[in-house]
Amino acid sequence: MIIELILTVVAWRKGWGPIALIPFAVGMVLGVIGAGMANSLVPAVMADFMIYAALITMIVAGRKKAPAAVAAPAPAPAPAIETRTAA
Repeated sequence: MIIELILTVVAWRKGWGPIALIPFAVGMVLGVIGAGMANSLVPAVMADFMIYAALITMIVAGRKKAPAAVAAPAPAPAPAIETRTAA
């Protein structure tokens, strides 16, 4: 469990932010449910390996940020229209 927490922190710092918590949360829930249903530790161990795989993949791949949008130049002001009144 300590290794999972360390991997989560490293993935967070690699740019994943709160998304790094998803493998940990999903894996814990699936591990608890699987261990309770099958009355065995095998599903919990499988969930742990899924957490390790997901977090290590996140750390190695890093997060690719979308390129910053290029701002379009501001439109030119509309030309003034002269109005003449009849005198």
